[in-house]
Amino acid sequence: MGIGSILCRENYRRRRAWIKAAFGSDPCKDPRLDRVRERLPRIRIYYEESRDSLEGSRQLDEITWNDLEMDEVFLRVNQTKCYIGEQVLYRRLHHLEPGEDWEQFEWQQAFYKEREEERIELEEALAEIGKREEAYYLPQFLKHSALCQIGNTALYHILQVLLFSSILVGIFTKNALGIGAAVLFAVLNLGIYTVTKSKYEAFLHALLNLRQVICFCEKIEKEPKWKELAAANDFASALNSLKKMKRLIRGLQIRRNSGMTGDPMALLADYLYGITLYDLSVFNHIAKMIEGKQEQVLQLYEFVGKVDLSISVASFRASLPAVCGPDFQKDLSIKGEGLYHPLIPEAVGNDFHMTASSLITGANASGKSTFMKALAINVILAQTLHTCAAQALSLPRLAVMTSMAVRDDLLSGESYYIREVKYLKRMLDAVDLGIPVLCVIDEILKGTNTRERLAASEAVLQYFSGRNCLTLAATHDMELVEKLHRQYDCYYFESRMEEQDIRFDYRIRTGIGGDSNAIKLLKVLGFPEEVTDAAQKLIAATEGLHLSGPS
Repeated sequence: MGIGSILCRENYRRRRAWIKAAFGSDPCKDPRLDRVRERLPRIRIYYEESRDSLEGSRQLDEITWNDLEMDEVFLRVNQTKCYIGEQVLYRRLHHLEPGEDWEQFEWQQAFYKEREEERIELEEALAEIGKREEAYYLPQFLKHSALCQIGNTALYHILQVLLFSSILVGIFTKNALGIGAAVLFAVLNLGIYTVTKSKYEAFLHALLNLRQVICFCEKIEKEPKWKELAAANDFASALNSLKKMKRLIRGLQIRRNSGMTGDPMALLADYLYGITLYDLSVFNHIAKMIEGKQEQVLQLYEFVGKVDLSISVASFRASLPAVCGPDFQKDLSIKGEGLYHPLIPEAVGNDFHMTASSLITGANASGKSTFMKALAINVILAQTLHTCAAQALSLPRLAVMTSMAVRDDLLSGESYYIREVKYLKRMLDAVDLGIPVLCVIDEILKGTNTRERLAASEAVLQYFSGRNCLTLAATHDMELVEKLHRQYDCYYFESRMEEQDIRFDYRIRTGIGGDSNAIKLLKVLGFPEEVTDAAQKLIAATEGLHLSGPS
């Protein structure tokens, strides 16, 4: 056995071991996680190129995506083995109406869980597609293939005709003028080929990536063990319509690889193809074919991504301490058992039944924001991946909008308050469209003075109440809670002081409660007694004025 064969067997063994060990693990613990973060802009390309097709559907806007740290959620789920899987997963997490056949999806989940050997073989095939940097730009090429044509195809055909005509004239008439014209056109064509070759090489990578997609789908269709997987996705007709395209790309690939060997005959052949402009004409022909068969090409692209995505979801489920599928129902209510945040190790699970819009109170750091994010993220995961970090979760199909991490925008000159108002306005607009919406608001209108904040907050929350939405708002304003507790259900988180420490159990409770701990936290963190005592006196004085009323 040769050294090459030994190395191939060793690489094969290591890759299988890596694939087997990765399933059911937490990808956020992978030391290469920073590399994935660095390529997030490239992963995002497929979503950006296709987001126009999602208009009018329940897709997450950028405010909600950033508030919920959905990039981190993506990284937690992402156990994909190829760039297509990453891109399709990232897009799916933005889209709350994926049109997925969840029964078929669950069949695939069971398949990947129970048939390890077949799953590993699929992951190996996906790993062969890989995650090369240039491959992430394939969606741009597919969408804009007509713009990617190199030069003028009609001009190439004219030059080809003139070249061959002058050669024939020169050969049969032995006319020096014909031979001279042939040489002239040969030099001209070679010059055009040389000038455009770098652009051609860049776009050729996209075609080679596309061929990998077609080959993967052919493998799934041909092998009996993947029969059910192929039948469920019905891509046979799309695959058949792209066979000619695959052959043409294969020809370009062979000639490219031959030219890279340095073999004199291969280099001569490369010059001949350059002189005849053959490869440029073929490339433009393929680009035109893609434009006419874009739907079929994207169907195969989506299929490869969905296979990778569904294996990644199976791995994500296996890595969670508790997991369930959602129970979709029509009532505008959410009921969760043991619901927790999937990004927090050893997170506390909470039971929660939301039958109406709700207010949450509680001390700082007691778990309000984390719980609200956990609920919103699970509503998203339920509708995009049919997966919930909970023991049970029933819910209607909902859009999700948040206003949580508001910041000043120095570049636009917008203050905190202006941005927060805009965040809330987009929620009001969405609710008025009649789409059921989960609105999650952390500390409503905290960017203005107390008197106006309370009045505006009460007016906004009253507007949400009774409409086709579920609003979950956290607040420290007990006066606001007192005014709205008949329209809003109330929940709270609490803390307790133990010696010189504050303890939290992160359990949600029904009712109004959750004492403030701002001054206690100052003490725990070692602020001078002069500061904490003064704060206590100011609180007492304020409460005294409040009780005595205006003079």
